[in-house]
Amino acid sequence: MLRSKVLIFCICLFVIALSMPHSAFAKVKNDITVTVSVSPESSFQTTMSFRDQKQFTKRLLGSTTEVASYNPHWIRATLTVKKRTYVYDHDGQLYEKEMPRRYVLANDVRQRIEEMVKSVEAVHFAHAIPWEQVKKTLKRMEFGTVIDLETGQRFDVQRRAGSRHADVQPLTRKDTQIMKNIYQGKWSWKRRAILVEVDGTYFAASMHGMPHGAGAIKGNEFPGHFCIHFFGSSTHRRTEPDPSHSMMILKASGALATTIKGASPEELVGFFLTALHEHDTHAMRMTTDGFSLPEGLSAIESVRTSEIVIPSDERGPLLIEVPVRLTYIAREGGNFRRTWKFLLRREVPGERWRIIAVELNP
Repeated sequence: MLRSKVLIFCICLFVIALSMPHSAFAKVKNDITVTVSVSPESSFQTTMSFRDQKQFTKRLLGSTTEVASYNPHWIRATLTVKKRTYVYDHDGQLYEKEMPRRYVLANDVRQRIEEMVKSVEAVHFAHAIPWEQVKKTLKRMEFGTVIDLETGQRFDVQRRAGSRHADVQPLTRKDTQIMKNIYQGKWSWKRRAILVEVDGTYFAASMHGMPHGAGAIKGNEFPGHFCIHFFGSSTHRRTEPDPSHSMMILKASGALATTIKGASPEELVGFFLTALHEHDTHAMRMTTDGFSLPEGLSAIESVRTSEIVIPSDERGPLLIEVPVRLTYIAREGGNFRRTWKFLLRREVPGERWRIIAVELNP
């Protein structure tokens, strides 16, 4: 009987933790803190503290090290142990943040880090639930809260319409102003990774920031409505999911890095171009080995179309060239049609591909 009560109490604590708002947890005087965010530049973070277990700290600090540097755009979490700061990447490698040093971890130490990081990710991100299920919770005229994963700013909305995705409107003038602040004071079609909270349940989603169509909430000073996409959503014009919204939903669910790790060369180039279209430098650099991006990319306003030119059958197992025909609009105006060449490499068969060079005008 006592065991049953203890079990129920622990389950309740776990459920309460998962339902708490997605803001940083208060730190306590424990040995280890773990911080997760959606990107290195994000001001919105979740931090949790963990007590040392089975001399974890002693074994971690005593691990063998080797000279190595990390990719700042491949970081999964930041750990603080005994006032030392470490970064843990998506390949399961641990680095000291302030010096080029990688720790060679024992399997049980790595497993403990994985457990802690997953605990924080479970709070910071949300599941990518299919739209057909989401719309049963976010019904027409239902209210929800949008949380921007880059800034942590949140505002309330109401779903008014939409069959393939949610057509929503900010509730009040204040909500409209918060939304516009998220877009640096200018309305934009650019997608952003968000969470949508409805009655205590969080969903991974993506929104754009452009008022359009009709609006029906008086006094909110929002000229129309905007769209929120969930997993499996599509636009009004197409039946298949929009690539930009899909990428942002992956970010909001914490699954973008895992998807990139399993991507084919062509898929990886597709992620690069989608991120370029959305001006998402972090997501773009996640597809690379950290090389300096060509300066010409900064002159591109949007990518209109892209078509993979199928490489020859003589593909090497470790090095591949992927030509792409694309049309794009420059920031200073004008439509351009070019063929770019992407060079990709992996260290050994079975490892993830990385873009190591982009030739813009071959």
